[in-house]
Amino acid sequence: MTSYQIAKIFGIPIRAHITLVILLPLFAVDFARALHTHSLLWGLLAAVGLFASVALHELGHSVVAIRKHCRVREILLLPIGGVAQLDQMPSRPRDEFQMAIAGPLVSAVLAVLGWFGGSAVFNLGFHNLGRVLSLLGGVNLMLFLFNLLPSFPMDGGRIFRSWLTPRVGRLVATGIAAKIGRFMALVFGVLAVIHFNLFLLLIAIFIYQAAGAEYRMVRIQEASRGSPFATWTSPEKTSPYQDGEIEVGPPPYRTGRTSTSFVRPIRAQHDLFDDLFQKWRW
Repeated sequence: MTSYQIAKIFGIPIRAHITLVILLPLFAVDFARALHTHSLLWGLLAAVGLFASVALHELGHSVVAIRKHCRVREILLLPIGGVAQLDQMPSRPRDEFQMAIAGPLVSAVLAVLGWFGGSAVFNLGFHNLGRVLSLLGGVNLMLFLFNLLPSFPMDGGRIFRSWLTPRVGRLVATGIAAKIGRFMALVFGVLAVIHFNLFLLLIAIFIYQAAGAEYRMVRIQEASRGSPFATWTSPEKTSPYQDGEIEVGPPPYRTGRTSTSFVRPIRAQHDLFDDLFQKWRW
């Protein structure tokens, strides 16, 4: 057993990978520095709040997926982000847009609540708690903005594809979003080398692999339909849902002196993650 169920919401199991449990103290230290406090308790509270925010982000995706008749197996929390595992994912552009935008909207709401709630609590005299809430508000704002970048593996890549698909076809739209994602990964890789930041380098690798995996998956799906340039102009001819396991998730936020890092893992990223931290199973 390398992941543990910590909650169940709307019938969806929420699990934490063992590496998240192991690395949680490091996140606590990171957040304690950001809060300018020597108490790891407040840093730990902020770290737990971070991954609770990631879980809520994933629930946003999952609730919409369920409304689109897609079964959600579970939500898995990892040190590098959250993953909602779906048996299938809506393939119609409108459905994909609604599911993709749901997560960032949750993060936006949490950002507003964090800011206003933190300010109110701080003014009541609970300064440390106010700082934690305000920090989580800023974290969720950055999750919201970063996930809207029009490239895979971020949510913005799916939003961008849902807009582009009716114009150029799903395969071409995916290829464009994947290329943007890989370009971003290269930029992150250069920054990682400049700042000697291993965490950012891992993020760059994850994003690069995830973008390529998404394009390969869509190419196989479109080829299996017999039309690699399908554009959904005739919805009756194709199923509105893709078959197979789809994973979507936003990245977490990591504070530090040299960089702020994000990553949103999907299937290909798990292969590399497993190589680093050994195979895990459900």
